[in-house]
Amino acid sequence: MSPIRILSDVLSSVGLRLVEGIETSFRGRLFVLGVLVGIAGGLGAVAFQYLLIGFTALFFAGATSQAALLERAADLPWYYRILAPAIGGAFVGLIASYSGGGLVRGEGVPEVIEAIERKRGRLPLNIVPAKAVASAVCIGSGGATGREGPIVQIGGTIGAAVGNRLDLPDPQTSVLLAAGAGAGLGGTFNAPIGGMIFAWEVLLGRVTRENVPPIAIAAVVGTATANVIVGLPDPIFSVPPISVESPWEGAAYVGLGVVGAAVALAFANSLYAVENGFERLPLPTGLKPALGGLCLGVLALSVPQVYGVGYPVIQDALVGAFALEVVVALGVAKIVATSLTLGSGGSGGIFAPALYVGAMTGTVYGTLLNETVPVPVAEPTTYAAVGMGAVFAGASHAPLTAIVVVYELTGDVRIVPPLVIACLISTALSRRASEGSIYTIGLLERGIEVDSRRLF
Repeated sequence: MSPIRILSDVLSSVGLRLVEGIETSFRGRLFVLGVLVGIAGGLGAVAFQYLLIGFTALFFAGATSQAALLERAADLPWYYRILAPAIGGAFVGLIASYSGGGLVRGEGVPEVIEAIERKRGRLPLNIVPAKAVASAVCIGSGGATGREGPIVQIGGTIGAAVGNRLDLPDPQTSVLLAAGAGAGLGGTFNAPIGGMIFAWEVLLGRVTRENVPPIAIAAVVGTATANVIVGLPDPIFSVPPISVESPWEGAAYVGLGVVGAAVALAFANSLYAVENGFERLPLPTGLKPALGGLCLGVLALSVPQVYGVGYPVIQDALVGAFALEVVVALGVAKIVATSLTLGSGGSGGIFAPALYVGAMTGTVYGTLLNETVPVPVAEPTTYAAVGMGAVFAGASHAPLTAIVVVYELTGDVRIVPPLVIACLISTALSRRASEGSIYTIGLLERGIEVDSRRLF
């Protein structure tokens, strides 16, 4: 019996005993189950983090972090830098071919949304180890994706399994699925509020009296569980002080929202165009991630910063470490690299790549603003931080998630007003230009109506 199955059985057994002992409404019972699912989601986030570290070290000469990956890559032979992501892609294709196919490949969040909308909150539990290993191999070998999508799917699947084992009604199982996903995201980002908002805004599309307690407690418990084990007391990114230099600068953030929407649409269109192109290739599906990895490796010879999740590169952009032409190249290259990785059938998330592209977009925008406008404006580093939210909001159609997560990632409350302006504008324009978000375009193409459920 797999560890995941054992964990699910234990949680279900404990949950059943606790639930049977609570003579109250099903909201109270879901609250208790939210604690258990939160612990499982936090443990899943930590386990995936260590799995990713292991595969990163395996592929890149002992590197135990994304920053070390980039350092090691510079010292490796050129041919290895091309072949590493191709080999990783080949393993992903092999894993997907023998264990779940579409549930292993790709981003992970669309599958969770589909399970809520079409499958009564059901996701096969045996997909968890396959998804975890495939995503860790993909990212660890240099694939240009994030770790958030996989942990949303992993945490959500564990939450749904608990509901299934307890034979809960479908709506309650879907709530536990979203709670597990929020716990995993909170534990990954050290962002409990962001995890719960993501569950409501992106996954469920609604807030009700029934789903607030379990999702909120699961996200908080999941984050606390991860913090106890690995220790994440500080924000992931360190940014220079956020400032607003002039009352007129609000107009500049409106402009950043417009630019963020345009970049988000370009990102989504690139991803699905590459995916459609790979689908038409007369190759076995299992070989396509290897080809995508090979193309990524060639690109990384010129722009090695596209390897992996990209947090160290985002951090460098947030402190103004790059020249303008380098920032432009990094932003464009990351869109191409992520499209190659996920479009070919690789496994990983788009959350981190969207933040990466947003940081580069904001840096370019802020630099040009400082060089052209006659009134005082904030440093480009401030626009880089706000740009992360603007591009993610435009791509996901989830402004509240973007605002909260970027605030929690940076830890500076002064970023909230410009974030609100840029994220709302970006979301509004993106929704007018595209019916689906980067998460739901594929679902809409298959006739699954989801974007009518909007929290905001």
